[in-house]
Amino acid sequence: MTNRTPRFPIELIFSALSALFISLPLQAQNTFDLAVLELGQLILNLNATEQVSVEQDTLNVAMQFSVEGRDSTDLQNEVNQAIREARDILEGTNNIEYSIQQYNVYRVQQQGLSRNPTNSSWRAQQNIQMQSMNSEALLVVTARIQQSGLTVSNMNYSLSGDRYQQHADELLDAALLQLQVRADRVAVTLGKENAELVEVNINGSQNFFDGRVAMAEFRSLDTAMAVPVAEPGETQVSVTVNARALLSP
Repeated sequence: MTNRTPRFPIELIFSALSALFISLPLQAQNTFDLAVLELGQLILNLNATEQVSVEQDTLNVAMQFSVEGRDSTDLQNEVNQAIREARDILEGTNNIEYSIQQYNVYRVQQQGLSRNPTNSSWRAQQNIQMQSMNSEALLVVTARIQQSGLTVSNMNYSLSGDRYQQHADELLDAALLQLQVRADRVAVTLGKENAELVEVNINGSQNFFDGRVAMAEFRSLDTAMAVPVAEPGETQVSVTVNARALLSP
């Protein structure tokens, strides 16, 4: 009776690689010397790609307050008051992450006029970045901040890191299983007793498909500003695995 070469269960391979998959790209390799093969052994190159479209779950909103005039001190005071009011609104909410940044004050040359201080004005502006998985709450807050004088400079959906990692791990398991099944099938066809994945390279990616955003549709709100409307799109999560299998008699 022919003795089979012992190999690690595929479940153990899945477990080990899934734990390492947090950082991409990833390479897993054993200490086997692929340049030195025993009689009857073969190296098989394989690759597999698994992908899935996932609905985006995080709304991101960028807002800006910008004013222009002759007195830079007055302009900065306006910015400070508007941003402070917006921050007070955000501090009274839950489940909304935000940052206040990019404070800029600079001269603006009047178009068509000579470069002279008397022909220029000042512009002061500051930005607020917000994100939340509770999109309805963030849209209402956005309308309240719009009413205080800020404007929306960007609004889009994205896929959270946790949800991306969950789907990427599932795709990784499926791709590894597919590779092992194919390696086993080739081994049987060639009359080999054992097929073992001895080198694995993993790459993951995500492609974004933006959702629909409409800024004018009205929803009930105890303010004069209509609530913006945004619908999530999809992110395509993809995992590609390149592997080398050792086929042994």
